Amino acid sequence: MQHSSLVRLPLAIVFLLALSLDTLSAGPPENYRFLSLTEAAQLASSENKPMLLYFGRYGCSTCRKMHAEVFSDESLVEKYNSDFVLAYVDTESGNRIKLANGERITEMQFATRSRIIGTPTFIFFSPEQKPLFKKAGFQSVAQMNLYGDYILGEHYKSMPLQAFMASQ
Repeated sequence: MQHSSLVRLPLAIVFLLALSLDTLSAGPPENYRFLSLTEAAQLASSENKPMLLYFGRYGCSTCRKMHAEVFSDESLVEKYNSDFVLAYVDTESGNRIKLANGERITEMQFATRSRIIGTPTFIFFSPEQKPLFKKAGFQSVAQMNLYGDYILGEHYKSMPLQAFMASQ
């Protein structure tokens, strides 16, 4: 009897740890069609769509806050799922990705090369896959909507982001 209770205790702890780790994770937000960088770059190129590259990591409290307060907004879900190709990179992952030049590196190596210092970080690309701008840290619903409008309206061709944001 004593032996079985010893076995149950560690299993209960493992179960609770598994539940708590799930809430700590900060993968891409639900209700969005995030792809690996390799898949997203190919799709964005073939469909001639702008791309949003989201750098996050396990345990990122700001990422979780954005998921709860920003990415839950229905206007963002609609805009970003329909008009952008979405890519997610875990800055601490050993998963391999294939770059446009054929090189295979880990997501962590790619984040380092991209000079990602903190998470979340977002890089927005034109339909021609030219990086347009990078934003790090918490971004509001209004900011994310304006970033999308800036790219979708092709305002980047005539003015810098800061001027566009000031004019809105």
